[in-house]
Amino acid sequence: MKTVFPLGEGPLKYLAENSFKKTIGRGKFLLRPGEYCEHYYFIYKGLLRAFIKEDKKEITTWLNPENEITTSIRSMVRRQPSVEYIQALEDSELYALHFNHMEEMYKLFPEMNILARKLLVEYYADSEERAYISRIPSAKKRYSHFIATRPELVNRIPLKYVASYLGITLETLSRLRSKRGSVI
Repeated sequence: MKTVFPLGEGPLKYLAENSFKKTIGRGKFLLRPGEYCEHYYFIYKGLLRAFIKEDKKEITTWLNPENEITTSIRSMVRRQPSVEYIQALEDSELYALHFNHMEEMYKLFPEMNILARKLLVEYYADSEERAYISRIPSAKKRYSHFIATRPELVNRIPLKYVASYLGITLETLSRLRSKRGSVI
């Protein structure tokens, strides 16, 4: 967060006193549909994905590696049960901050509002990127775009989740990768 906006001693001390470390094993769930999300999570180590189920098909909605903040924002802000799963794709170490503590930080530390605005802009851009990629009509172009914009994830995520994120079949993704060379 310091790279987004520098924080003073007060907010850093508050974060240290009110956040807690959470570890989650590969394949385990941080959140399931019907549960309420009450925390923001900073991914210190590892990789998380969110997905929804449509019939029995999993649809990956986002993929977040280290140094990202993640949550089920609709569940937390609207105080309603989640409709999505959040799952660890790798053993992960997270730092969690309760929603109420974040709200308190906005009141106590004005610089937190600046940080939050900057993060909101970043995450809105990420959301726009996900909307954009889903509208590219060609599977080949979607995959090329993914490689260009998320190269750090290309060989780190199981292919079935990349295919799900891109809205293509695993067979199509495998075919595209073999045409490009299996290791990108």
